[in-house]
Amino acid sequence: MQSNTVIPIVSTTKMRETRSFYLDQLGLQISFDHEMYLGVRAGKAGSCELGFMQPDAEHPEEFAGKGICFAIVVDNADRECERLRQAGVTIVQEPADMPWGARAFAVVDPNGVTLSISHAIPASVEYADCIQSVSYTHLRAH
Repeated sequence: MQSNTVIPIVSTTKMRETRSFYLDQLGLQISFDHEMYLGVRAGKAGSCELGFMQPDAEHPEEFAGKGICFAIVVDNADRECERLRQAGVTIVQEPADMPWGARAFAVVDPNGVTLSISHAIPASVEYADCIQSVSYTHLRAH
């Protein structure tokens, strides 16, 4: 399959809390804003997007709050962690170096979605050969 984009969409009844978390605390931008659907992105128009929608006839189930993680790559995870802490966001995992080539910390959104927020560091030798995508080549061990 060839695709132009993939947009993960979380079904939620917590639209107000979700909007506040992603816009006011995380600082993402709106790509679509309606009482039934919120699209947010971390960059210019056309950037990757996350969607949140109220349950409806086609998608009646609300996300159960477990088993999904979105990865967000930033310039400096430590600085972002401190900014979010100051904004009142609970940090559920403090910044740590991961062997697959990321310095990451984690927060949880109002729906139970875990956000792994990281910046790239060199991957350890055992992970360096796993990197297949051009967008991940900066993680190769040095």
